[in-house]
Amino acid sequence: MRRTFAFLFLLTSLLSHACEQDTTLLPDSSNFVTASLVTATPTDVIYSSLGHCSLRMQCPSEGLDYFFSLEVAADPSEYMRFFSGQSKAAVVAVPSDVFINTYAGEGRGLTAYELNLTLREKQKLWRILDEEVVKPPHLTFDFLNTNCVMMSLMMIENALIDEEINFGQLPDALQLDNGDLIRYHSRHTPWAQFLYITMSGSACDGHYQMEYRLSPEMIVEVLSGATIQGDSLPSRPVFVGQPRQLTPQHQYLSSSPITPTLVFGILFILVAVLSALQLFWGVNHPVRVFDILLLLSQTVIGLLLLYTSLRANLFGAQWNWYLIPFNPLPALLWLVLHRHPSFWKIYGVYTIILIAFILATPLSSQLDLPHQFVTGILAVRTLTLYITGRRKKKLLS
Repeated sequence: MRRTFAFLFLLTSLLSHACEQDTTLLPDSSNFVTASLVTATPTDVIYSSLGHCSLRMQCPSEGLDYFFSLEVAADPSEYMRFFSGQSKAAVVAVPSDVFINTYAGEGRGLTAYELNLTLREKQKLWRILDEEVVKPPHLTFDFLNTNCVMMSLMMIENALIDEEINFGQLPDALQLDNGDLIRYHSRHTPWAQFLYITMSGSACDGHYQMEYRLSPEMIVEVLSGATIQGDSLPSRPVFVGQPRQLTPQHQYLSSSPITPTLVFGILFILVAVLSALQLFWGVNHPVRVFDILLLLSQTVIGLLLLYTSLRANLFGAQWNWYLIPFNPLPALLWLVLHRHPSFWKIYGVYTIILIAFILATPLSSQLDLPHQFVTGILAVRTLTLYITGRRKKKLLS
């Protein structure tokens, strides 16, 4: 594989030199080198729920046609490595027929937008991409700092010679903080949105650099209104010609009404009813089973959040506000102190913390309704356990 990439690099270098001597090229060099930004439609699979972005380089006269795509080296099924930002990534060169057939087989639409670069800039872009391809996987993938959109845009910007992209008027969505921008990007995939927000932590309240905040959908919107400007050449649009549909879209994001807000809202109501049965009719056994499952779930989620906040590189070492309601401490206290006669007071303290956390929802972009329904479930149960513990104390006294 490395020999193939090395051969490709050598061949394109020779073509670049030959091109400099060719006087029959069209002004836009489309009969020699074409560079395109290509976007793929999203799927319901979590790691491609925002779509994909890549670069296509074509040299028709020499029969060269490749997609350059940022790919994760690890198997996407390794969710812990993938979502903790531990997966390595690299730019790979894929023959266009293979790339297009793969996405066509998945029912995903591919749309190409030809880049309005000079011949020398197209040569430079291809050379930069070739240099990336021969490198071993050396990039640490994460959704914000190293992703397919950022890679594509950075490569285009690096290929410009004495020019730069003027992005002009940016979409209103890019004025949002990171949390609300994530919600905008993932508005069609509520469960993916729920996961992204859960893991983002206090990064939700920041405003990262524009190149790190684009989705495959939004980069097209941004570059469609942008221009390439320099001192020696007149200003020109980034894209030239009309978009080309490479594959039709057959797979669409499901529009299931079963959203996190609905699921956790219903669960919150059921827990409230269950707690009322315990308080007023003495229904205890099914409630105890539920409490055990709830404590286990809270502990597992808390450990995952601790890992992604303190160890992982996905969004950097960001504080996660959901470590307040979800952390291993309640399980540890229960294991050590649950037989203590005053343990019910701990439930009272934790109830106050949970209620205060719910009331703090407007203070951080990470805090939202579906997550607070989950926090509310914990609050209802801890309040119920506090009341039942207090009753037992009164009876014993």
